[in-house]
Amino acid sequence: MQMIARKVVFGLAMLAGLAAGGAVRADQSQLAVSAGTWQTLRDNYRKPEFDIDYRSGLNLLWVVRPHVGVLAAGDGDYYAYGGFVADIPVMGPFVLTLNTAIGGYGGNGYKLGSHFEFRNGAEISYRLPGDWRVGAGFYHISNAGITRENGGSESALFVVTAPLPW
Repeated sequence: MQMIARKVVFGLAMLAGLAAGGAVRADQSQLAVSAGTWQTLRDNYRKPEFDIDYRSGLNLLWVVRPHVGVLAAGDGDYYAYGGFVADIPVMGPFVLTLNTAIGGYGGNGYKLGSHFEFRNGAEISYRLPGDWRVGAGFYHISNAGITRENGGSESALFVVTAPLPW
Protein backbone atom coordinates (compact mmCIF):
# COMPACT_ATOMS: atom_id res chain seq x y z
CA MET A 1 0.00 0.00 0.00
CA GLN A 2 2.94 2.30 0.71
CA MET A 3 4.13 1.84 -2.91
CA ILE A 4 0.73 3.02 -4.19
CA ALA A 5 0.82 6.14 -2.06
CA ARG A 6 4.36 6.96 -3.23
CA LYS A 7 3.41 6.53 -6.89
CA VAL A 8 0.29 8.73 -6.58
CA VAL A 9 2.16 11.43 -4.63
CA PHE A 10 5.04 11.34 -7.13
CA GLY A 11 2.68 11.71 -10.09
CA LEU A 12 0.79 14.60 -8.53
CA ALA A 13 3.98 16.34 -7.40
CA MET A 14 5.48 15.96 -10.88
CA LEU A 15 2.43 17.55 -12.48
CA ALA A 16 2.12 20.35 -9.96
CA GLY A 17 5.81 21.22 -10.02
CA LEU A 18 6.17 21.24 -13.76
CA ALA A 19 2.82 22.91 -14.32
CA ALA A 20 4.02 26.01 -12.52
CA GLY A 21 6.02 26.82 -15.67
CA GLY A 22 3.12 28.37 -17.60
CA ALA A 23 -0.11 27.65 -19.38
CA VAL A 24 -0.99 26.61 -22.91
CA ARG A 25 -4.70 27.36 -23.46
CA ALA A 26 -5.57 25.09 -20.56
CA ASP A 27 -8.99 26.73 -20.31
CA GLN A 28 -10.30 24.79 -23.32
CA SER A 29 -11.40 21.16 -23.27
CA GLN A 30 -9.68 18.81 -25.70
CA LEU A 31 -10.17 15.39 -27.22
CA ALA A 32 -6.99 13.38 -27.85
CA VAL A 33 -7.16 10.39 -30.20
CA SER A 34 -4.11 8.12 -30.30
CA ALA A 35 -2.95 5.05 -32.19
CA GLY A 36 0.21 3.04 -31.73
CA THR A 37 1.51 -0.06 -29.98
CA TRP A 38 0.56 -1.83 -26.76
CA GLN A 39 3.39 -3.77 -25.06
CA THR A 40 5.83 -1.69 -27.11
CA LEU A 41 8.92 -3.04 -25.33
CA ARG A 42 7.92 -6.74 -25.60
CA ASP A 43 8.36 -7.93 -29.20
CA ASN A 44 6.41 -11.17 -28.76
CA TYR A 45 3.41 -9.40 -27.10
CA ARG A 46 3.31 -6.15 -29.15
CA LYS A 47 -0.16 -5.36 -30.52
CA PRO A 48 -1.93 -2.31 -32.00
CA GLU A 49 -3.55 0.09 -29.55
CA PHE A 50 -6.19 2.81 -29.88
CA ASP A 51 -6.91 5.46 -27.20
CA ILE A 52 -9.47 8.22 -26.68
CA ASP A 53 -8.81 10.80 -23.94
CA TYR A 54 -11.07 13.69 -22.87
CA ARG A 55 -9.10 16.54 -21.25
CA SER A 56 -11.24 19.01 -19.33
CA GLY A 57 -10.75 22.76 -19.66
CA LEU A 58 -11.20 23.11 -15.88
CA ASN A 59 -7.94 24.28 -14.28
CA LEU A 60 -7.53 22.75 -10.83
CA LEU A 61 -4.03 23.99 -9.99
CA TRP A 62 -2.08 26.19 -12.42
CA VAL A 63 -2.34 24.08 -15.58
CA VAL A 64 -3.31 20.78 -13.94
CA ARG A 65 -6.65 19.57 -15.33
CA PRO A 66 -8.74 16.42 -15.01
CA HIS A 67 -8.84 13.87 -17.82
CA VAL A 68 -10.60 10.56 -18.48
CA GLY A 69 -9.97 8.03 -21.19
CA VAL A 70 -10.11 4.51 -22.47
CA LEU A 71 -7.75 2.32 -24.48
CA ALA A 72 -8.31 -0.85 -26.44
CA ALA A 73 -5.47 -3.15 -27.52
CA GLY A 74 -5.33 -5.68 -30.34
CA ASP A 75 -5.00 -8.60 -27.90
CA GLY A 76 -8.37 -7.83 -26.27
CA ASP A 77 -6.98 -5.82 -23.34
CA TYR A 78 -8.73 -2.60 -22.29
CA TYR A 79 -8.18 0.08 -19.68
CA ALA A 80 -10.45 2.92 -18.52
CA TYR A 81 -8.86 5.65 -16.43
CA GLY A 82 -9.20 9.04 -14.81
CA GLY A 83 -6.57 11.40 -13.49
CA PHE A 84 -4.73 14.61 -14.18
CA VAL A 85 -3.00 16.17 -17.17
CA ALA A 86 -0.77 19.25 -17.48
CA ASP A 87 0.45 21.13 -20.56
CA ILE A 88 3.86 22.78 -20.31
CA PRO A 89 5.15 25.03 -23.12
CA VAL A 90 8.58 23.85 -24.20
CA MET A 91 9.80 25.99 -27.08
CA GLY A 92 7.77 27.91 -29.65
CA PRO A 93 4.90 25.73 -30.84
CA PHE A 94 6.00 22.62 -28.89
CA VAL A 95 4.04 21.47 -25.86
CA LEU A 96 4.97 18.82 -23.29
CA THR A 97 1.89 17.12 -21.84
CA LEU A 98 2.34 15.10 -18.64
CA ASN A 99 -0.37 12.80 -17.33
CA THR A 100 -1.08 10.52 -14.42
CA ALA A 101 -4.16 8.41 -13.77
CA ILE A 102 -5.66 5.41 -12.02
CA GLY A 103 -8.10 3.02 -13.60
CA GLY A 104 -9.51 -0.40 -14.28
CA TYR A 105 -7.85 -2.98 -16.53
CA GLY A 106 -9.22 -6.14 -18.11
CA GLY A 107 -9.01 -8.39 -21.12
CA ASN A 108 -7.55 -11.66 -22.32
CA GLY A 109 -4.12 -10.54 -23.50
CA TYR A 110 -0.97 -9.80 -21.54
CA LYS A 111 -1.67 -10.04 -17.79
CA LEU A 112 -0.78 -6.95 -15.77
CA GLY A 113 -1.53 -8.68 -12.46
CA SER A 114 -4.42 -6.56 -11.17
CA HIS A 115 -7.66 -4.95 -12.29
CA PHE A 116 -6.49 -1.74 -10.57
CA GLU A 117 -3.61 -0.06 -12.42
CA PHE A 118 -1.76 3.27 -12.52
CA ARG A 119 -0.91 5.13 -15.75
CA ASN A 120 1.87 7.73 -16.12
CA GLY A 121 3.16 9.23 -19.31
CA ALA A 122 4.19 12.16 -21.45
CA GLU A 123 3.54 13.54 -24.92
CA ILE A 124 5.44 16.03 -27.01
CA SER A 125 3.29 17.76 -29.58
CA TYR A 126 3.39 20.50 -32.17
CA ARG A 127 0.66 23.13 -31.88
CA LEU A 128 -1.14 23.85 -35.17
CA PRO A 129 -3.48 26.74 -36.05
CA GLY A 130 -6.82 26.55 -34.27
CA ASP A 131 -5.25 24.87 -31.19
CA TRP A 132 -5.00 21.46 -32.89
CA ARG A 133 -1.92 19.40 -32.02
CA VAL A 134 -0.02 16.45 -33.47
CA GLY A 135 2.62 14.58 -31.55
CA ALA A 136 3.98 11.43 -30.00
CA GLY A 137 3.36 9.96 -26.58
CA PHE A 138 4.77 7.27 -24.34
CA TYR A 139 3.26 5.93 -21.14
CA HIS A 140 3.56 3.11 -18.63
CA ILE A 141 0.78 1.17 -16.87
CA SER A 142 1.57 -0.75 -13.69
CA ASN A 143 -0.14 -1.87 -10.50
CA ALA A 144 2.80 -0.54 -8.43
CA GLY A 145 3.30 -3.90 -6.75
CA ILE A 146 -0.13 -4.15 -5.09
CA THR A 147 -0.25 -7.78 -6.23
CA ARG A 148 2.43 -10.44 -6.57
CA GLU A 149 2.21 -10.25 -10.37
CA ASN A 150 3.13 -6.81 -11.77
CA GLY A 151 3.70 -7.21 -15.49
CA GLY A 152 3.45 -3.57 -16.54
CA SER A 153 2.91 -2.28 -20.04
CA GLU A 154 4.43 0.46 -22.16
CA SER A 155 2.76 2.15 -25.10
CA ALA A 156 4.11 4.39 -27.87
CA LEU A 157 1.47 6.41 -29.68
CA PHE A 158 0.88 8.96 -32.41
CA VAL A 159 -1.49 11.58 -30.92
CA VAL A 160 -3.89 14.07 -32.52
CA THR A 161 -5.47 16.54 -30.10
CA ALA A 162 -8.50 18.63 -31.09
CA PRO A 163 -9.99 21.57 -29.20
CA LEU A 164 -13.62 21.13 -28.13
CA PRO A 165 -16.20 23.92 -28.29
CA TRP A 166 -17.38 23.38 -24.70
